[in-house]
Amino acid sequence: MATRSSSTELMVVLESFTGGADGGEARFFRAGELIRASDPAVKKWPGYFGPTSSPHDEPAVEQATAAPGEKRG
Repeated sequence: MATRSSSTELMVVLESFTGGADGGEARFFRAGELIRASDPAVKKWPGYFGPTSSPHDEPAVEQATAAPGEKRG
């Protein structure tokens, strides 16, 4: 069985907050959002992140366009 590397492990945001890591622009982290454990924000603010309930969870990817026959608001 292959083991997952730390770059693919996911963390869940425990409490919503805004911050900028590594001199970058400020980002908004929403409670319940999944991000990679390798994200600089996890290293800078470890108290805001926790382990996910499932090691197979993947971050949600927002669909940029409407599917055929789908109406967008």
